[in-house]
Amino acid sequence: MFAKRIVTVLATLLAVPGLGACGGTATDTRRDEPAAIAPVPASGARTVGRDLQAGAPAAVAPRNVPAAFPLPPGSRVTSLSDPESGASFVLSAPDPQAVLSFYRRELSRGAFTLLADRAAAETTSLAFRQDQGWAGTVFATTHRVTVAVKRA
Repeated sequence: MFAKRIVTVLATLLAVPGLGACGGTATDTRRDEPAAIAPVPASGARTVGRDLQAGAPAAVAPRNVPAAFPLPPGSRVTSLSDPESGASFVLSAPDPQAVLSFYRRELSRGAFTLLADRAAAETTSLAFRQDQGWAGTVFATTHRVTVAVKRA
């Protein structure tokens, strides 16, 4: 029960402009419209720290994350807070279990170190870091996934 309350508080804080996990300010760029991420490369993952390719459909994607940070194929980013210090956002697709599986696999393969993988009754969280000064969490409930990445 205590973990469920923490989850609710964390999700609320991440959703409030200026109070997100990335230390938001009044000048944050916040976009609350859902949008599909551009088509993913053959590897299945799309890195989000780069500009979208010319001719790709318009998409909402975090800009202030490491260049190597991947998004799962078919991702739909909503509730994006994207200050220079990092980004926090909700992934409304794919489903939470697919997102967790993707990040368990992809974060360990790339430039990131998976620090923790904790599961409770209805929540799971992954903590990770990158040697270039980035850290983050992937927090999943049965209905949604919140991702927060910031400069450490």
